[in-house]
Amino acid sequence: MPDRHYLTAKIRSYLQALSPRAIHTLLRGLEGARARGSDDPHLDLILDACLSAVRRDTGIVLDAAPRESWLQRLFFAPVEDMLVGETLPAKERGRIARASLPLIWTWISRDLAPDRVAQAVDLCRRLETEPDEVIELAVSLRRNVLLPMEKALAEARADDRVHQKTSMLLGGERALRDAEDLVAAFREGGWLEALRESLPERLTEWDFKPGSPALIRIKAVTDRHPDERALVASVVLNRVEAPESMLSLAAALAGSMSIRKIAESRYAVFAEMVLSEVERQAGIACGDCSNLKLSSAIDAYTRIVKVLDRQFDLTEKPAWHKRVAETRRILSNLIARDLELATGNIRRLLVVPTLDADGEPQIDGALLDGAHRGVMLVGKMRDAAENLAVNEITARTRQALDQSLEIKTRALLSALAEAGETTRKAHLVAVDIAIELCEAFYGKDYADQLRRSRKAALTPKPDARQIAS
Repeated sequence: MPDRHYLTAKIRSYLQALSPRAIHTLLRGLEGARARGSDDPHLDLILDACLSAVRRDTGIVLDAAPRESWLQRLFFAPVEDMLVGETLPAKERGRIARASLPLIWTWISRDLAPDRVAQAVDLCRRLETEPDEVIELAVSLRRNVLLPMEKALAEARADDRVHQKTSMLLGGERALRDAEDLVAAFREGGWLEALRESLPERLTEWDFKPGSPALIRIKAVTDRHPDERALVASVVLNRVEAPESMLSLAAALAGSMSIRKIAESRYAVFAEMVLSEVERQAGIACGDCSNLKLSSAIDAYTRIVKVLDRQFDLTEKPAWHKRVAETRRILSNLIARDLELATGNIRRLLVVPTLDADGEPQIDGALLDGAHRGVMLVGKMRDAAENLAVNEITARTRQALDQSLEIKTRALLSALAEAGETTRKAHLVAVDIAIELCEAFYGKDYADQLRRSRKAALTPKPDARQIAS
């Protein structure tokens, strides 16, 4: 009999060559074989390897998470590619807010199936329960609570008073509608999983060309399940490399580049997913986010809006045009406000800081962050000028920053050369901040010149008596 270690290595090597969807398919086949009583001596070995691969590829590493959360995370695993972390302005069918999942779980465990959930959670907490057993518990729980969930939601749709009560139990109307999407995804799990397996892991513009296998497959599934086309669009959105390519998909499915014809077709949902992504990126930018996240959100937003502006006429569908126009307004206002503050932030920042009781320079972190944000936004607006109403304020800010940065930085470098031992550390901090901002604004070549000036300013000058001798 082959060595077990050798077999395990061979199995893992084989699984690494498969896509996550292919591993899921293999896993279901192996589970079916075990249920039928297969006498294959290597079945359990292969099953264990598949389960480990599934947990790794779905990002659900059970051994690294608290046991109490295992069951809940696996229960919602089938909708992982439909989740959205940000709050959209309005509920988009097919996109489930991640924040709704704990509310739905509480509803299920408190009102729909308390005994069944409590029993499953208790089994998960036991140390002898293996991760693959938790997966089976989650699958069983989904299967058993689906009917009570469908019944409760159907009653809510049929009666306004029940609807209000159910909404309160779930924590709001948004969570209620997300629960409806969740139930639909669970109910239609068979063909949805088949769709996932048939599509490439990453979809590009080329996958939506006429006659491409992915386009044919998406069209066939959408036509076969017209009531759940939003779920199809959500799965596809999760796979695309660039959300704006969904517009090409919608046009190809509708057979027209006309926004009016796309909106009137059965494939309008694919374009609506793009609009929700525009709103999502605008929401990220307008939220409490880091400069890096803001930069990424602006890039994603402008890429999508450029395609909308250059290739389509949104005025053909006033409701869609209004949605995009609202994002332009709020994002333009946000950027204009930050640009207004940029020059003042930099002028206040580029001074020699005071020292604390320990002799360390005191830097205002918020001021530093605001200065970097302003410089970053001026650069970003070179590409976003046609998409946002900030051209005038950007031009004024660029001119003011150009003057302030150069004058302030040169002044700090001059002061550094004259600084005494006690204040030199504070001068250096101010100079280094100025050079960082100059590099972001002017580029590396100019910053390197400033660094050479910094080095020269720190070089000790020869004593006059030494020169005379």
